[in-house]
Amino acid sequence: MNFKQIETFRAVMLSGSMTAAAEALHTSQPNVSRLIAQLERTNGFKLFERVGGRLVPTDEGALFFADVERAFIGLQSLETSAQNLKRGGTGRLRIGAVPSLTHSLLPAIIQRFRQHNPHVEISIHTSDSPNVAHWAATRFCDVCLVSYVAEDMPGVHSEIICDVPGVCIFPQGHRLGTLKTVAPADLKGEEFISLSQTDGSRTRLDRIFADEDSRVLNLEATHAATVCSLVGLGLGVSVVSPLVAAEYLHTGIDIRPFKPQLRFFTYLLLPSDRPENLLTQRFRMLVGEMLKEAAQRMV
Repeated sequence: MNFKQIETFRAVMLSGSMTAAAEALHTSQPNVSRLIAQLERTNGFKLFERVGGRLVPTDEGALFFADVERAFIGLQSLETSAQNLKRGGTGRLRIGAVPSLTHSLLPAIIQRFRQHNPHVEISIHTSDSPNVAHWAATRFCDVCLVSYVAEDMPGVHSEIICDVPGVCIFPQGHRLGTLKTVAPADLKGEEFISLSQTDGSRTRLDRIFADEDSRVLNLEATHAATVCSLVGLGLGVSVVSPLVAAEYLHTGIDIRPFKPQLRFFTYLLLPSDRPENLLTQRFRMLVGEMLKEAAQRMV
């Protein structure tokens, strides 16, 4: 007994004739007759009888067809499951990300991802870069987005998916609004709202001000989104990623390019000990595409 014989038998049962079955299967009527005869010999009983010129299934044939249909329903279910997996339309995706993304671009990325993957279960987890990287290494999350990575982080594969120059942000109507670009010397005497000491960009920014650090440093925040809100309330100035700043213009901030350039990176992290699945692959490509679009709007 083989699949071709079973498929032919099913086609005859559904169509009621060997000629119609042959048309449905794109084969010849003699070939259908041959396959049915082979199946009857294999089974040891007749499947059809000729009654008044019509092809009528025997009782054994009818009972056998019931089992065949159950098998085909199972096969169709497997085909549907395979197509869903191919499309990445079902499953679960656990995303870890830093607040600068979960509070800005990530919701829009999820919205677009959902348009093509409506039945995927998505969970979003937020923390600082070291914790999010740990989630990738321990496979707590399938894909992670961070602002910096430690050099000695085992179990993680990382790639830079966005690289943009920082911008100076200040309250609307501030004197810095008369400048085309802002340099460290322009911030002399200004209350500067820093990111926390644990943020990788904080260290690099402090190096830029090392020779001329005339900022007033009395206020810092863990998240760039918080920094933007504080600046919008007139509590100081800062330098942040333009991707974050663009999402907080409504808070009353203004933006200018900052020189010398301070690059802000976004890293995508994957567990290094697990093959990338279709959902993660699709999400990774979408994140890169949308961050690139957002960066180009900043130019």
